Amino acid sequence: MTEERLVVIVNRKAGTARKLGRAGLLKALEVVNKPIQLLWLHPSELSTCIQKLINDGTEKLVIGGGDGTINQAIQYLVGTKIVLFPLPLGTMNHFVKDLQLPTQLDEFLPLLNSEFSRHIDVGCVNNQFFLNNVSLGMYPLVVRYRGIVRFSQRFPKLIATVYALTKVLLRHQSRRSFIWRTNKGDDIKSPMFLIANNHYELDITSLVHRKRLDRGNLMIIAPVDVKLLTLLEAILYAWTDGIKDASRLDIRAVTDIVIRTDSDHTHAVIDGELTKLSIPIKLETKKEALRVVDSN
Repeated sequence: MTEERLVVIVNRKAGTARKLGRAGLLKALEVVNKPIQLLWLHPSELSTCIQKLINDGTEKLVIGGGDGTINQAIQYLVGTKIVLFPLPLGTMNHFVKDLQLPTQLDEFLPLLNSEFSRHIDVGCVNNQFFLNNVSLGMYPLVVRYRGIVRFSQRFPKLIATVYALTKVLLRHQSRRSFIWRTNKGDDIKSPMFLIANNHYELDITSLVHRKRLDRGNLMIIAPVDVKLLTLLEAILYAWTDGIKDASRLDIRAVTDIVIRTDSDHTHAVIDGELTKLSIPIKLETKKEALRVVDSN
């Protein structure tokens, strides 16, 4: 009897995937102890392919790309028994890092032979699932401007981000804040919000990461303003591993939150991708709603 092929879906536009190329990835996949079918797809083809595999009864979804690609996949996986295998073929691969899985492809690929899995939490914003975080307020402006700069000036992503951040900060000298009213009876006033799936460790010596993805909560981080003093305080407290004590940062853990503004909609960045959300913005955690491969 012929062994069933393992289908591997790859976003060919993802950072590492582009550098490696289809032939290079096929060569790397030779370490997997089963036949491989590699689908080298344009981002616009991913959703249709994922839905077909699920309808065909797949038990494993192997998908390669960055956090945006993985986010696209989980929209169809939350609440199912399908195990997600997130190949680290993006630029940063934050999600794979937080899963404490190898971010080097040659170290990750042997996991495709694994039968171990575990459940993790996902966040949900206006019925869209997210793995890492949702940013509201000023940061989406940075991402929008970064896209314009990268297109017009051909800047690398990091340089374009710094350039866009500087421009946005200079343009917003008034530091106009928004009041985001929550269903907890609180008013949080801030020019920008980060709502994370589980708790971010802000220890500057290890950068931003999450030790666990199964605590069952959302973490809100909101600076009172974007002045230099606030930034310096955040850096100081992060360095001393006491970020929760920073008086100019509002940090709290919730299981759900409803955010309102005076507008009908607002821009947001969800797992690195710019989008538009209608108001009110409803966020909640979905505890242990996604199965992922485990290294144990």
